[in-house]
Amino acid sequence: MKNSIKIIQPDDWHVHFREGEMLNVVTKYSSRVNRRCIAMPNTSTPITNSIEAINYKNLIQKNSGKNNFEALIPCYLTDNLDIDDFEYALHNNIFIGGKLYPNNATTNSQYGVNDIKKIYNIFEILEKQNKTLLIHGELNRSDIDIFDREKYFIDEELYQIRKSFKDLKIVLEHVSSDYGVDFVKTNINIAGTITPHHMLLTKEDVFKDEEINPHHYCMPVVKNEKDLTSLRNAACFNNSKFFLGTDSAPHHVVDKKQNDSLKAGIFSSSNSIELYASIFEEENALENLEKFSSINGPKFYNLDVNDQYLILDKEDKIVPEYTEEGNIKIKNFYANKKIHWKVAQLEV
Repeated sequence: MKNSIKIIQPDDWHVHFREGEMLNVVTKYSSRVNRRCIAMPNTSTPITNSIEAINYKNLIQKNSGKNNFEALIPCYLTDNLDIDDFEYALHNNIFIGGKLYPNNATTNSQYGVNDIKKIYNIFEILEKQNKTLLIHGELNRSDIDIFDREKYFIDEELYQIRKSFKDLKIVLEHVSSDYGVDFVKTNINIAGTITPHHMLLTKEDVFKDEEINPHHYCMPVVKNEKDLTSLRNAACFNNSKFFLGTDSAPHHVVDKKQNDSLKAGIFSSSNSIELYASIFEEENALENLEKFSSINGPKFYNLDVNDQYLILDKEDKIVPEYTEEGNIKIKNFYANKKIHWKVAQLEV
């Protein structure tokens, strides 16, 4: 049994930093272990141009308090982008890629795309510049069950995108189903991020006795045991095409998680790498954690692997119930439960 593990410093390829006081509080948790994080652009006013991206990047990095921490920003794709500015921002690495939110699929996606074919010109630009299309892969329609939204998006949209743009690099974010895992594994130029909560929860943890556990409610929703097992296998064993993306998405406990305006989102940044380490240990796959957390992501995004190392010690820890600071109170994922690893130090 290992009492300590040393891995290349990880990155988190999917984080919601939010805005205002919330951003001030949560940024330090993502930057405590990660060298880079992709900051989702679905802020209250979506980030759709180079100036907004530069300002948001600088704000996050300032609040991290770390000189070597980097926020990477994708453009929130709409069908009325300033194309010249978009191309300029991609060419100058202001945008790491483009983020596709189907309309009303998740938080602040009301500005998203109704007809994806209307932005095929944007996909052409991404493909030409060898930049990445990041996708929230769900179709939100009245005739589609909430548990089938990922499958329908793959069948009705993603297959066509893949067929039309064979050289376009695509990340199917927060893969949540066995069907999604299979799609990523069997198609070229596509990768997937996997969250800790999709490897720890099933729908019984969210929907029970006609009640919703608001702190386990996320989009895409967690699904069946079969899907959880498939995601664990993909991350821990067949993981050359999968990498770490927490989709850590904080909401205020009082006004967003305990009333009729329930918001989807789970906050895991406070214990992210520790949760992943515990999962990999349960699967007897600790030797594969570094590849998943620190190598596959940079390789797919054509970035250098980090040059520092992270040491984790085997030590039981109870996850605190809340993250609280000032006016902010957030329920921590896995609150009051035991995890078995603790970050010891960063090492050059």
